[in-house]
Amino acid sequence: MPAENREPLNVEVDDGRTLIGRSSQLRRIWDVIQRVAPTDVSVLVTGETGTGKEVIGRLIHKLSIRAAKEFVAVDCNAVAPSLLESELFGHERGAFTGADLRRAGMFEVADGTTLFLDEVANLPLEAQAKLLRVLQEREFRRIGGRHLIRSDFRLVTATNANLTSAVRAGSFRDDLFHRLNVVHIHLSPLRERRQDIPLLMSYFIDRQRLRLKRPGPYRVSHQAVDLLMSYDWPGNVRELENVIQSAILACTGDTIETSHIVFGSGSPAQLACAEEFDLPFRLARQRSLASFERLYLLSQLRRYDGRIILVAQHAGVTAKHVREMMKRHGISRRDFRPPLRFRNLAIAKPRVSPPDAPPPPHPTEVPPAQPAASL
Repeated sequence: MPAENREPLNVEVDDGRTLIGRSSQLRRIWDVIQRVAPTDVSVLVTGETGTGKEVIGRLIHKLSIRAAKEFVAVDCNAVAPSLLESELFGHERGAFTGADLRRAGMFEVADGTTLFLDEVANLPLEAQAKLLRVLQEREFRRIGGRHLIRSDFRLVTATNANLTSAVRAGSFRDDLFHRLNVVHIHLSPLRERRQDIPLLMSYFIDRQRLRLKRPGPYRVSHQAVDLLMSYDWPGNVRELENVIQSAILACTGDTIETSHIVFGSGSPAQLACAEEFDLPFRLARQRSLASFERLYLLSQLRRYDGRIILVAQHAGVTAKHVREMMKRHGISRRDFRPPLRFRNLAIAKPRVSPPDAPPPPHPTEVPPAQPAASL
């Protein structure tokens, strides 16, 4: 059975974090996590900013034999390069100016548990050399220290950079890359797995309503759903959560409309225009056509309740062409079979005037027989 037709994936990681989706990409990642989590191999998680790399690291820890001890996370971007070595390996009192007390490093703190290094591509080359030795020997010295300290840790690293390119450029050690890249998990950007958006939207609305102590909204208009599905999400899942939170605060009723949705620093139309005008002509045209194609397809699939043949007849194309477009944009017909519902989330039906003529009958439907005329 294709992955897209299975039950949605809903795995609780910890308080406030859940792995949610039904895309084949996410299911493959879940399969890999279940295989490697019980082992102690190093895992490298890659993906754009906001895709949820730390969630993957925490889930690996939760399913490992080290789950009883607290997960240790370090953001290499949040620590000044001059202090990063002290953050990772610790220091003795008086080792440098300002070192008034002895301090344990994160490798020492992570003894017996999982250490997650985020944005590992930003490590200076000197720190990379020391990290390589720690991975090989499982021992290190604090800055200014003489005694070796052993640590039994499991390392999970993450980056939004291309480490292969960094190795070629000489900014990342080749031997360290191979040590980290025993198992590689790549998180696809949200624009490449749009079928996960409805489930994520439902989850974030439920969570943000509880956090903000708001009784509503609990509905999302079809136009708003289409808008969220058609956006490219450069900030990925994190941006989607922020947009949903802003929409809840802006909505005073029970239904989120397109007017409540703001991407970046402006309205959807303003943002799209500003971004496209900064692009070369061919790329701008390509993005505009792709956005129109998605919105048109979503509109027609909703109009005909996901019946591909009727959509094809209306659009004047073949059913095969419609299926190819759906695959290209990550759209599943099951989202449009009535009634369209998400978990704990109602989707508001738009009010439309009755059509002038009913749609053509489905090929599998037989029109009712007409009564014979009286003579």
